[in-house]
Amino acid sequence: MQQDKVAILTTVRDDDFFLKKWVDYYGGMFGKEALYVINHGNQAAVRNIAAGCNLFPIPDGDRRKFNVLNWRTKNHLMQALLRWYHVVIVCDVDEFVVIDPATGHDLRSWLDANTGRTVRTAMGLEVTHLPSEEPEPVNGSILGPRRWAQMNCFYAKPCIISRKTKLSRGGHYAEHDTLDMPDCLYMFHMKYCDYDLYVDTLNRRRAIIDGMNIESTKDTTTNIQWFAQNRDDDGTFRAFEERPRDRSWDFSPYRKQFHDSWGPRGHNLYHFKRANPKELFQIPERFGGIC
Repeated sequence: MQQDKVAILTTVRDDDFFLKKWVDYYGGMFGKEALYVINHGNQAAVRNIAAGCNLFPIPDGDRRKFNVLNWRTKNHLMQALLRWYHVVIVCDVDEFVVIDPATGHDLRSWLDANTGRTVRTAMGLEVTHLPSEEPEPVNGSILGPRRWAQMNCFYAKPCIISRKTKLSRGGHYAEHDTLDMPDCLYMFHMKYCDYDLYVDTLNRRRAIIDGMNIESTKDTTTNIQWFAQNRDDDGTFRAFEERPRDRSWDFSPYRKQFHDSWGPRGHNLYHFKRANPKELFQIPERFGGIC
């Protein structure tokens, strides 16, 4: 698929580490000119890291309504971009849409070979850091140094869009009545990919909430995970290490459940019944170095 036929859209603020990864990954395949970055607060660091991308600055205004306004903006931009591009990929800055290398494709070449007008949903996996087993940093690639992931259906998102639709807040659901979920398509969410990075990120997010002078999630539409108090970060990552392990990389039972339970959610949106197994899944070596 030609570079001018694919656009990738995200929003970012205070996420320099992941923005660099995001630009390198998607820009390396599609060119920086295909990347559309909503720069929340028009931050200088974002302008520097995403130089050569298409920047859409928005003011750092009413943070209490940010999540709603952010997804309204993304939906409008997605619709506009679909008038110019064949495909729009919508993802957060710490989310990486990946094609299984066993297919012989990367994301770009796979889209070259699969040009139908549809809404494609990826299998959602959260890469988890096991500090006692994985001392390596993630300054280069994340996959490779990190070899385990938990399945999280919250991140099984409709993320590859090539027809008119509307995404829900958070991008978790779409106004599309067919589940198109190729077996080779994954979304790797990197929130837990590194202990130190996780702690630093949540500390910065908590500082934003503290600056809003609110005490309850009822007072804001900001992501509720930013409200975490009395966190046990060590316990969170210790729990990963205590989980049972699955080395099969076989998600077929869960895919069948998704298709069997697929149906309307309300507000013209569609969803499947979520199933998040306890096991951590070993990421095959063939994924190492992709992102």
